[in-house]
Amino acid sequence: MTFLAWWGACLSTLLAVVKLWEIWRDRFRIDVGYNFTGEPDIGNEVFVRNLTGYPIILSYWELLWLSGRWPFRVESQLVSPEDDARDIRIEAHSSLTLTFKGQDHFDWGVDALRGRRIYIRLCVAGRRPILRKIYG
Repeated sequence: MTFLAWWGACLSTLLAVVKLWEIWRDRFRIDVGYNFTGEPDIGNEVFVRNLTGYPIILSYWELLWLSGRWPFRVESQLVSPEDDARDIRIEAHSSLTLTFKGQDHFDWGVDALRGRRIYIRLCVAGRRPILRKIYG
């Protein structure tokens, strides 16, 4: 009888560990990267990578200048999309490239930063807005 109790306890513990590992593996993850150039004709690129196993919908995004630390953080908008850049579907394990060239090109040198950092705010459907540091 004691053997069955130990067997049940060990088996249920093992199944709980497997379930926790699956939850950890399938958690929501987004990565942000960049490729900045000094040429307005080539443009700057920001990559938004969906690292989850399911597609996500990016409902809105904006590039920001941020300076200071919370709660004294000061932010100003750098670039935001036009009205037609809503509800972008990013498939599982793929990425979205945002290109900023021509009039949307921005300078990222020391003179332009002036102690600020470049962040992106991502609004994913069904989640709170995500603020990620890109550069600085």
